[in-house]
Amino acid sequence: MCSTSSSKPLVSVITPVFNGERFIQRVVNSVSQQNFSVQHIIVDDCSTDDSWNLLESLTTKFPWLKPIRLNKNSGPVLARNEAIKNASGRYIAFLDVDDFWLPGKLSTQISFMEENNCGISFTDYRFVSENGAFIGPRIKGFNSIGDHLHHMTRYLGCLTIVIDREKYPNFLIPDISPAYRAEDFLAWRDYMLQVGEPALRCPHDLARYSVVQNSRSSKPLRAAKSVWLLYRDVERLSLLKSLFYFSCYLAFSFLKRKIYKPQLKREKVDSGDIAWSIIK
Repeated sequence: MCSTSSSKPLVSVITPVFNGERFIQRVVNSVSQQNFSVQHIIVDDCSTDDSWNLLESLTTKFPWLKPIRLNKNSGPVLARNEAIKNASGRYIAFLDVDDFWLPGKLSTQISFMEENNCGISFTDYRFVSENGAFIGPRIKGFNSIGDHLHHMTRYLGCLTIVIDREKYPNFLIPDISPAYRAEDFLAWRDYMLQVGEPALRCPHDLARYSVVQNSRSSKPLRAAKSVWLLYRDVERLSLLKSLFYFSCYLAFSFLKRKIYKPQLKREKVDSGDIAWSIIK
């Protein structure tokens, strides 16, 4: 159960949602198991399914849940920033609607940050199938990621990040146009540059990243193109530096997908729907 103790610093959990009704109960339950002082802000980006009605109904059971509904579909950057602007917590944590945390994630990570005077941290995690049934190997990252390594690997998983706003009070997700699917990457980069600290690894397996069919992260070629455009058009890095970072990113991304993701295949079932199962 979430704690309401004033002795613990408040964590504002940021979750954007668009037509994520099937995941909402799981992500809310995940936060409810943290045994920590939380405020869970879920921003409904004008969903066309029953997401909003479900969120409203859940507030009676979970008083720390704060749903916000946007007037028009605006994308994840605006949704996350709207949540941050309404956040009361000293700490900001990010959790997309289709992902989830293990119990105790926040207490373990916040304790680590306090012990190490750390303003931005990340944890180990695993890829899982959409229904959570199949799980990949534990992704163990570097113990410290600064700006240089951040560009080489793009390793930091949004669902594992916690930021201390006492060190960076004006933290927001950069809103670039076109977005190039890089808003979270730029947010962590901005922290490193503005505060002058690397992101530190809390060495515990505490989160699960769902491999969802047709999600933004499921299209590697489009992702690679967006990374190149980010380096060249947004950050305006030199051609040589862009080529170096991009080559490192491609190699690391290939290994990450090859080693860590659950190997899934599509199987026709009697109903004609698509089911996902592990490749034996």
